[in-house]
Amino acid sequence: MSEKSLSPYLIAAANRSYDETASNRVAQNAMSCNDPIAVLLDGDHAAKNHQHHYSVRLSKELKATSQKASGRCWIFACLNVMRNQMAKKYDLPDTFQLSQSFTFYWDKLERCNYFLNMIIDSKDEPLDGRLVQHLLSSPMNDGGQWDMLVGVIEKYGVVPQSAFPDKWSSTASRRFNAIMTANLRDWAMQLRDCAEPSDCHKLREQFMVQAHRIATIHFGKPPAKFDWTFQSTGKEKTFTRFTDLTPKTFLKEHVPYSVSDQISLINDPRNEYYKLYTVHALGSVIDGPPVLYVNLPVSELKKYALETLKDDVPVWFGCDVGKEFNRKTQIMDTEQFNYEDFYGFRPQQNKEMRLRYGQSLMTHAMVFVGADQPDASAHPTKWRVENSWGTGDDNGDAGYAMLTDKWFDEYMYQVVVDKKRIIADDKIKEALKSEVTVLPAWDPMGALAL
Repeated sequence: MSEKSLSPYLIAAANRSYDETASNRVAQNAMSCNDPIAVLLDGDHAAKNHQHHYSVRLSKELKATSQKASGRCWIFACLNVMRNQMAKKYDLPDTFQLSQSFTFYWDKLERCNYFLNMIIDSKDEPLDGRLVQHLLSSPMNDGGQWDMLVGVIEKYGVVPQSAFPDKWSSTASRRFNAIMTANLRDWAMQLRDCAEPSDCHKLREQFMVQAHRIATIHFGKPPAKFDWTFQSTGKEKTFTRFTDLTPKTFLKEHVPYSVSDQISLINDPRNEYYKLYTVHALGSVIDGPPVLYVNLPVSELKKYALETLKDDVPVWFGCDVGKEFNRKTQIMDTEQFNYEDFYGFRPQQNKEMRLRYGQSLMTHAMVFVGADQPDASAHPTKWRVENSWGTGDDNGDAGYAMLTDKWFDEYMYQVVVDKKRIIADDKIKEALKSEVTVLPAWDPMGALAL
């Protein structure tokens, strides 16, 4: 038997080791009929540390939204930031929402166009090469990055949900994505067989007409003009009507939050801090802004997020939501599960190694709406989070989540804040002038929040 084999001797030794520890059988019995999350949870720790009390909190908190069976978290998170500022401006009810489906529709179309252009640009790359196979791996999915939102919103504007409500494919996008993916791969094949660049782009335009047809059949035709009416929640219950709006005039005149004034700060310990980074072949709007990050120590992300919250503005962020996470309570806490008590050990990777070994990357976008800072000179001990998974008993605090500061250190990758907050920092100012480092298309910093 080869020394590489899993030998009977090794299995026998493992069985002896297992049987020598009586607690293994207790753990086995518990795990055999329960969710591991419930078994591993440290109840005493949770009782002491998972109270929803925060010293810093937004002046207005709205009802949590639901992305349903779609990967639109990044869109929901952005529009939730925008609606919060609108709700303060107009004293809107807590059920007010902007149309996530409107942004979703235009992102889908722009994403098709971006993909087809990337296929044309990579025609000289081998079909079985890493870049082309990466492009083909998931040409149509739901996730995205902040700067992709900037491109779509600045180009098309936004509308209230009443002007463009959800359709079935907005709330359960898997079927649409499969249909569009099949077509995009077919069109990619035809474009790679096309000889002349000018002919390729004529063919791309034909394909985009077909993509538009598919998207509009599934999502409906977005409004070019609409009226917006609402009744304020103040004592007077004032009724207001705005007429003959376009999505862009609505954005300009009624949304007191500019997506283009924001900047993405990331924490990537693999790469040098106070430098600019982008990811190759990542985007959606061809003429939109590039996906651009300033890499900073994690303490700087906390600093600027907290400053923003104290100015009564929510903060869009991206993290690895599934790690050290209790789905029912929506608590993210590195100390809430007793792995060592059950298994005798736990993984030893730090944040950098998790990125390098494929154990972690950004998977979800949400919104900071509060924090608990016991000491004015210290980092918060925990952060209040607006999620987009609906409300109810199995969705945290009526749809709001919590993450601890230690969890922030390990699994937070990106926060988005106003550019004016960072320009006073000389090191960041120099970083913004530095040459942009281009990470490969498959780098974990190119992960899309779902």
